[in-house]
Amino acid sequence: MNNTLIKQYIDSHQIKVVPKLDLAAEKLEYDKIVQCQKRTEAKPEELCRAFLLTKLVNELGYAPEKIEIEHEYTAGRPHTITSRIDVIVRDANGDAFLFIEVKNQEEYATIDKDSVIEEQLFKLAGMERTEGHDVKYLVLYTTNDATGSITDECIIIDNKKHSSFADWVTSRDYTNTIPARYGKAQKTPYVKSSAKDLETDFTNEMLNQLQSDLHNVLWGGGGTDDNEVFASLTNLILAKIQDEDEKEDGDTYDFQSMTFAKDGDEEFETNEQLFERINELYRRVLKSKLYILDENELKKSYVIDTKKFSLTKLKYAVQKLEGLLC
Repeated sequence: MNNTLIKQYIDSHQIKVVPKLDLAAEKLEYDKIVQCQKRTEAKPEELCRAFLLTKLVNELGYAPEKIEIEHEYTAGRPHTITSRIDVIVRDANGDAFLFIEVKNQEEYATIDKDSVIEEQLFKLAGMERTEGHDVKYLVLYTTNDATGSITDECIIIDNKKHSSFADWVTSRDYTNTIPARYGKAQKTPYVKSSAKDLETDFTNEMLNQLQSDLHNVLWGGGGTDDNEVFASLTNLILAKIQDEDEKEDGDTYDFQSMTFAKDGDEEFETNEQLFERINELYRRVLKSKLYILDENELKKSYVIDTKKFSLTKLKYAVQKLEGLLC
């Protein structure tokens, strides 16, 4: 994580919600925002939050006084269980438009994201509603400096459409671009040689977490044996390699979950549409790299057996792999 880039970004903007940041002393100060709990230590996660707060105010058009950090919730009798949400951006009605959990880059790459989304976003959003406030977007956030500049890395879930984790996990629809000025969250696709290109820097911890995530979901719930899961993952990786090899600079990758503009709104593609596009990649790799040239044989070839490997699991696997360079 490049702390110097974060400091340069913060120092370069006019509205100073972080007026003091001393990297050597690992200290910072916040100003203008609502601080439910004061934070002064400039550890990696706090630097990510400092960057985000600066961007929310200076680039995305949110008033500092509408932003809270460390809002506390209590539960139990007596109220002994305490939880805090990192950032809330409130609207004119006092409702939570953005409900944000911040992680440092290393933690974001290695955590069980499903667990964090369920426990630290959906459950705390429920507590926010018991306080009388609606919640629009749930955001799991970190920064990314792989391209030499600081960008956002996040999962954004529409809490109005998905009121519970159990409801969301059946579709796993999410976007990845924080909206400006109370607008609509959108998904920015991965494009070759763009600011949103594939990740090339992996750690052992990242790969171990990826393995764990895939194992827990793809092998979970029964109905799919080890050989079927292994074969399906192998076919998906082949399809992804084909996608990476055939794309030119500026091309949008096909191996990813997509959204489409419709009547001024965004619509998530269906699992069937995703399956068809990945399947075409798979057939092309069979032809170009495995030299299966019989058209009848290719037409009978499928990246997964949908009777044994569900389209929901297909989407999960694609989402886990889509941002990584094979």
